[in-house]
Amino acid sequence: MNSSLNFNPTQSISYSEAIRIAIAKQMSRDEKVLVYGLGVDDPKAMYGTLRDFPSTFGADRCFDTPLSEDSLTGYGIGLALAGFKPIHVHQRTDFLLLCCNQLINMAAKIKYLSKGKLNCPFAVRAITGRSWGQGSQHSQSFHSQFANIPGLRVLTPSTPQDAFNVYDNVFNDGVPTIIIEHRMLYGVESKINITNKLPTTTQLDHGKDLTICSISHMTLESQKAINTLKEYDLSCDHFSLVDHSKLDLNSLINSVKKTNKLLVVDHGWLNSSIGSTIIEQVHRNGFNGEYNLLGYANSPCPTARSLENLFYPSAGSILKEALKLLNHPDSNLSSLPVSKELKNFRGPF
Repeated sequence: MNSSLNFNPTQSISYSEAIRIAIAKQMSRDEKVLVYGLGVDDPKAMYGTLRDFPSTFGADRCFDTPLSEDSLTGYGIGLALAGFKPIHVHQRTDFLLLCCNQLINMAAKIKYLSKGKLNCPFAVRAITGRSWGQGSQHSQSFHSQFANIPGLRVLTPSTPQDAFNVYDNVFNDGVPTIIIEHRMLYGVESKINITNKLPTTTQLDHGKDLTICSISHMTLESQKAINTLKEYDLSCDHFSLVDHSKLDLNSLINSVKKTNKLLVVDHGWLNSSIGSTIIEQVHRNGFNGEYNLLGYANSPCPTARSLENLFYPSAGSILKEALKLLNHPDSNLSSLPVSKELKNFRGPF
């Protein structure tokens, strides 16, 4: 394993490989770091993110658990208070709802209730996303809801670089953290720049005509739309929001002063969402230009792919809305082809 912890910064690696290397580095340098959860020792290794972990680090540091989300979250909190640094893996974000008492009333409150004497270095990996018939109970993303809880950090890395830097630094300050990974991102590749700090908001593209802020898989869809906009000689500042609990919007605010147009693409429902909070915060800082917010349709997540294509924002719908904000005559164009990662996905594990 140690020989595979290094990578060439001039070469691209996948999102899943970035997570694997970062967690392995954590476990190699600190024996108090451990990983547990349903299926973590499965041969598919959580999309490859835990490949060879049981054999490398032993069954006491990477181990399978039964389905008992609430009690096993309490177990992780207890480990954190005892000096360990546990990573609890949830195959689906939806079932974090079964852990709400432990996460909200226990983990998030420990530092406050102990008058700052106790930290809770506890990381929760939660996987979300559409496709393969995931449906209304296996596709949801609750980043906006959990980000509303003081003392609980919520991160949605959308690039290999952000995924690496999240897991490489998640235990730096002892804050309990939920990391939401979208299953359509595991195959995305890019180069890695090690920053030695948690990312907050990452700028992925630069332009002058429109500001786009995206979340999770919507970052990938937004960038595809932006690449098409370049064919129209239109350019965008593109920001990916990573840290939902500590909004770092300075770059975004400076951008909209230049473009005077803002499009926020959330990966969730829009009522009381982090996307609407972004727009509110930007307005509070003097933005009076045109804007729009895209996200889930106002219904449960569907199962059929034809309905999924209507439910979720896509590169095509993002492109259409961007052209509309820019008063472009082609704003009624038909949608772009369905993204290849959606076509190629062959199962949830």
